[in-house]
Amino acid sequence: MTPGRNCPLPADPGGRSCAIRALVPIDPGAVGAKRRGSVWRRGGATSGSSRSGLERLNLESYRKILTKQIGAALGIPPGGFHGQAKLFDGHDVRIVSLLAKLAKEQSAKRIAANLARAGRYTNVPLMLAVVTTAREHSKGLTASGDHLVDSFNEGGLDFLWAEKNRLGLPSSVTRPWVQRLPKIINPETGNQVEAAWIPAHDEFLAYAAQIGASYNYNFKSNLDVALGTEADGAVSRASRPAMLAWAAYAFLAPGGREFDPRKTLASQLGQHFGSRTALDYVEHMAEKAAGTPDLDHTEWVRSAKTRAAETLFLERLWKRARELLPH
Repeated sequence: MTPGRNCPLPADPGGRSCAIRALVPIDPGAVGAKRRGSVWRRGGATSGSSRSGLERLNLESYRKILTKQIGAALGIPPGGFHGQAKLFDGHDVRIVSLLAKLAKEQSAKRIAANLARAGRYTNVPLMLAVVTTAREHSKGLTASGDHLVDSFNEGGLDFLWAEKNRLGLPSSVTRPWVQRLPKIINPETGNQVEAAWIPAHDEFLAYAAQIGASYNYNFKSNLDVALGTEADGAVSRASRPAMLAWAAYAFLAPGGREFDPRKTLASQLGQHFGSRTALDYVEHMAEKAAGTPDLDHTEWVRSAKTRAAETLFLERLWKRARELLPH
């Protein structure tokens, strides 16, 4: 199953399948905005400038309320996380700059073309791909043309060349890709980079395909090892917000070291606490019947939850926009 597609929302009875739900301890139920307060009210007899100010305030309030509600479903604190995983920027949501791009005709057309291309060749939640690209290399959202771009320096896709044959893309797409040489070491991770030169119009598609590959090959393989025959049942019972968070986590850190139960959790957190490590840990906690583990102390989990929240936020806005369009 692909993350975020046809994922049901029944309550998980617990047991070993809590591995999937560990990132999202709160049952989301129906995540959405409620019509209350000034968010949905329009002003009465006001001047044009005052009315514009009120409408802007209402939109900001609506974005913040909706984001907080979605965040609560993912176990994110009301003010969001801080640092790279922040949900809010000042008085508005952090992705307000992305919304501004979507409101401009030229950039909206380019984003729409890239979304259509990704939708044709991949089977992933496209808004997760939008959020991921916006955070990794925002220019990739509107990238177009055949000129080659470096998937490492201009996209953060360190292993795109190595992953090329696992992305599920047809050879007609990947044939123009060229291996990035010479190989270098990523100073942040210490890993050797196996990136690629790709046409600019493939950048967003590459992010979408990599999200799918990281989920289908890395996360699902690690889940099979952790849960065995219970893996498929755990996925089917997990909530959609939970699966989006795990998909985001698998993209950010698909591997990781094996969790060592002889050591404390705190001593193992950091760059190498990948999605595989997290699955090992929550499985260990489930076997001890130690309750729902708290993984919010690692930056990977905070970032994954934030990206899942922004994905759900954009999907809600997209649904609302489609309702307003003439049929």
